[in-house]
Amino acid sequence: MHPAVPFYQSFNIPHVMRKIVATFFAAFSLAFLATLPALAQSTQATPARQAAPSPAMKVAVRRMLDAMQFPQLTRSIFDQMLQSVPAMIRQSAQQQINSNPKLDEQRKARALASAEEEIPLAIATLTQVLADPTLIDELGDEMVPLYARFYTVPEVEQLTAFYKTPLGRKMLATMPQLSAESMAISQRVLIPRVNAVLDQVMRAATQSPQ
Repeated sequence: MHPAVPFYQSFNIPHVMRKIVATFFAAFSLAFLATLPALAQSTQATPARQAAPSPAMKVAVRRMLDAMQFPQLTRSIFDQMLQSVPAMIRQSAQQQINSNPKLDEQRKARALASAEEEIPLAIATLTQVLADPTLIDELGDEMVPLYARFYTVPEVEQLTAFYKTPLGRKMLATMPQLSAESMAISQRVLIPRVNAVLDQVMRAATQSPQ
């Protein structure tokens, strides 16, 4: 019986779990941005304004976040996303292990088993990060200067009014599920590209003169 070893050592790619988790956070960030559609569109087109938020802007953004029920909404988004994380990490590990030409079937099986054992620790770590009671407060604080860079006070007030409409409420209600599915889509699109780059690095490393 072979001793259990970390799967990233088994298939000889240093820090691969870090790469997988980093890819998750990239997908997570894209999905979280998708929860703020007006902001996501404006960041691509509007020059940033660097002035500190005015008192009126601070009040306007806080009222908008209240209308969004930002703490509850963000917690729901986190919970939905965490449900899909095990499958995402498992898929990424399987793709990277199975695509490694240096592993025979026996070593692949051991690496996959080791990866499966590491998933609960990865999930526990991510859960601990997202469960930090100060996290949502800090995110809310960061929304004030962020919106101030791209919106005027009247525009933020219009967004607040929208979030109070039936359509705005529907959008808020569907945000957690949309975010989770957006993260899955981002992961599905990102992982093949990440693996392609890793394959290139591996080939270059094996071809380099020693």
